Amino acid sequence: MIKKALVLFVFLGILLAVSPLYIQRGIFRNFSDITDYQFFANALVQKGKGEPWLQSSSYNQKGLNLEQEEELKKNKTVAYLVIQNDSILFEEYWKGYSDTSHSGSFSMAKSVVSMLMGIAIEEGKIKSVNDYLSDYVPEFKRAGTDTIRIKDILTMSGGFDWTESYINIFGKTADIYYGDRVKSIVGKLNAEYAPGQTFYYSSAETQMLGWAIENAYKRTIPDLFSEKIWSKIGAENDAYWSLDKKDGTAKVFCCLNSNARDFARLGKLVLQNGQWNGQQIVPANYIKDATSAALWLKNRDGEQVDFYGYQFWIMNYKGLTIPYFRGVKGQFIYVIPQKNAIVVRLGEYVSQTRVHNHSEDSYMHIDAALDLLQ
Repeated sequence: MIKKALVLFVFLGILLAVSPLYIQRGIFRNFSDITDYQFFANALVQKGKGEPWLQSSSYNQKGLNLEQEEELKKNKTVAYLVIQNDSILFEEYWKGYSDTSHSGSFSMAKSVVSMLMGIAIEEGKIKSVNDYLSDYVPEFKRAGTDTIRIKDILTMSGGFDWTESYINIFGKTADIYYGDRVKSIVGKLNAEYAPGQTFYYSSAETQMLGWAIENAYKRTIPDLFSEKIWSKIGAENDAYWSLDKKDGTAKVFCCLNSNARDFARLGKLVLQNGQWNGQQIVPANYIKDATSAALWLKNRDGEQVDFYGYQFWIMNYKGLTIPYFRGVKGQFIYVIPQKNAIVVRLGEYVSQTRVHNHSEDSYMHIDAALDLLQ
């Protein structure tokens, strides 16, 4: 029995040793986690002049009810923050996290890349969302991909051959998440469907958006984000954007790392139609387009896409229209214009049950916030 176990152990060791880097990392890390930035190489995203959030006169006077508290704990929440009228109304942290603890954004970063695209268009680096992706990324100047528009990529309807899965350590998503050859993988993808018709969520398409922006500016996404947004919105802490290797490519489909209070500033930027302290950072018309549903599309189930815009999710609930940033482990920045409010939830788990394309947890997050909001 001991000999068999030893042989199996040696066999697995050899198998692991000859496996690609991304598989080795995936096994070693035991799948993705909100602390992965500590394991990856990172680019520093520098803050500017910090602007501490004001504290509401009703700060934490009203708490979550027992059911809400238990649900958040059960789903491994590490931060739940509610801001209204530019003041923190409520915040709570779990599992040793605090208001300065960094945590991974996962796909919340997609919405950030979208905002950078809006800035690139406003500054004339990219002419229009109707430009072809291949105008900015020559790797796609080939039959089948040369007519895919920036708009198609923004709305996840580029039609590329991609299967989104962080759990499958042998898949492409794991390869670009754990591996060290993001551009090589993404640049070789072929089109599977006609562009601009079918919504199909793909991290690769966000990576393409980032690639186009980087080529247009001849600068990296972390550097651009620091200059164009992060340094201008009062962030109190530097952030980190994970790379595929040291001095490598930023994994812009995910992997922006910050804390709940500073993430909330991105929500405030959307809430204020791209403005901060009177300065227009992201064009207001772009924010409007980005947070409006791509109603001309259908998903693979034939449903009209009333839940997604330009890399932003959109929830219609209780008479409220709520654009939001979303990450795979339950990272959320909800923007509730009708309440002049922002809600941030960070954690290690989220229900995979979808109710009209939104996690069932999202409705609980919003209900809890509505109970607290004045």
